[in-house]
Amino acid sequence: MIQFYSCRIVSHIKLVPALQIPRGINSKKMKRSMEYNNYNYYQYTSSGHEAANYHFREYHTSTARFDSRHVRSQGFDRTLTEIRKWESATDCQKLKERQEGQFLDFTIMSYNVLAQQYLETMPYLYSKCYREDLEWPIRQQRLLDQFKESEADIVCLQEVEAEHYYETYLPFFQSQGYYGTFKQKTRKKVDGCATFFKRCKFSLKGEHSLEMRKNGKHILNRDNIALISILAPLKNPSKEICIVNTHLLYNPKREDVRLAQLQLLLAEIDHVAFRDATYLPVVFCGDLNLSPSSSLYSFLSQGRLKYEHLEQKKLTNNGSKIVGKIFLPKDLHISDSCQHLKALEKRNCIEKAVFSSGTLTHALAFKSVYNSDKFPKAHMASTYQNDWTLVDYILYSENGEELDEPEKRELTLLKRLRLPTDEDCKKLGPLPNSQNGSDHYHLEAKFRWHFNK
Repeated sequence: MIQFYSCRIVSHIKLVPALQIPRGINSKKMKRSMEYNNYNYYQYTSSGHEAANYHFREYHTSTARFDSRHVRSQGFDRTLTEIRKWESATDCQKLKERQEGQFLDFTIMSYNVLAQQYLETMPYLYSKCYREDLEWPIRQQRLLDQFKESEADIVCLQEVEAEHYYETYLPFFQSQGYYGTFKQKTRKKVDGCATFFKRCKFSLKGEHSLEMRKNGKHILNRDNIALISILAPLKNPSKEICIVNTHLLYNPKREDVRLAQLQLLLAEIDHVAFRDATYLPVVFCGDLNLSPSSSLYSFLSQGRLKYEHLEQKKLTNNGSKIVGKIFLPKDLHISDSCQHLKALEKRNCIEKAVFSSGTLTHALAFKSVYNSDKFPKAHMASTYQNDWTLVDYILYSENGEELDEPEKRELTLLKRLRLPTDEDCKKLGPLPNSQNGSDHYHLEAKFRWHFNK
C-alpha cells in the first residue's frame, strides 16, 4: 500500500495547450507526466486534438511518491536484500566430486542500468519516485555499491551511456580487477552494451559486435546492437566460452522487429561459437524485451518458430494481416536456420541454405536461468512495463541436457539470485528507489563449466 503524505485540493481544472505536452509523447496514451520546474504532477485523458479536450488534475508532488525506505512501516517487513537470496538448482546435488582443474565455477550478472538521459527525457515514467533517487550521482553510487557487493566474475550491462562508460564504469571495474569492452548503438545513440570480466579468471580470445540496423531494410531500421566476447579460463586456456550481451527493441507492438534482430544475432552466434562440428558453451545475457509467454521466447528455448500464419507485427495467432513466408530479405544471406550462407558453404552444409520457408529454426536450444524447472515455480519480475514482468534474461546452452549426470554437460547451472515476485515488487515500490539504482532488477547466476569435452 502506498502511503500518502500530504495533498492539496485544487478547485479548478487547468487547461493546457497541446504544445505544452512533452515532446514525443502520444497524448492519447500518456497517463501522467511531470513538470520538472515546480514538480507538480498532471493526469489527463484525451478525446481529440483541441486544447480544451486536455483535462488536467493537479496534485501536490508527495501524493504520488513512494519511498521504499518506509516499506516496513507500511506493513511490508522484508527488504530487497532479504528477498534476493541465492537459491540452488535441484539437480546440482547430483554433481560428483571432481579434481581441481577439471572445472571452473563462475558467476555472471546481467543488468540494465538505465541510461540517465532516457530518465531525464522521459520523467513521466518515474513520477512516483523520489527526486533524489533519480539523480545520477546518487544512482551511480548505488549501482557501484551493487557491483561491489556482487563481485560477479562476468558482468553484462545494458543502457550504458558512452560518457558514463569511460568516466564511471570502466575506471571502477578496472580498479576492481576487470577488463571491459563496450559497443555503442548506431547513429550516435547515447547508450550501448558493456561487458566486463575478471582478469584473474579469464582472458579475452575474441570480440565481435553486431549492428542490427541494415540500410534499406524496413524491418531492421533500429539502432540496437550486440556484443559477443570469447573468453578463455586462465586455468585451462585451450577452452573457450561465448558470452553474448544485447538489448533488443522495446516497442511492445513490434515483435516482428525483435524476431528479425534475433535471427541476425543467432546467425552471428552460430558463426562465432561454431568449432569442429559443435558449439562452444554459450551464455546469452540481456534485456530482450520479451515475456516468457511470447512466441519469441518459445523460439529461443525450443529452437523452432512457424511464423508464416502469425499476425504481421505482434506475431500472435489472431490478426487480419499475416507475415507470410518472406521475412528477412534474402539478400542478407541469412538462412531460415539462422545461419550465414557463407558459414554453411564453409561447412559443406549448403543443403541447409533454405530461405523464406515460413519456419525459423536454430541449433542453440537455450535454457533460462529465471524460467527454469530447476527451481520452485514463482512469477518473478525484473522491471515494470504496464505491469511487473520479466524481460531480462540469462540464457545458456548445456550441450548435453539429455545426459542424467550434470557433470557430463559443459555448463551446469548451480545457483541463481532470486528475483522479487510481482507481489514483492508492488510492495517494494517503483524503481529506481533507495534500494535499487536502476528501473530494472539485476540478474545473477552461478555456473559450473566442465572441461571434460
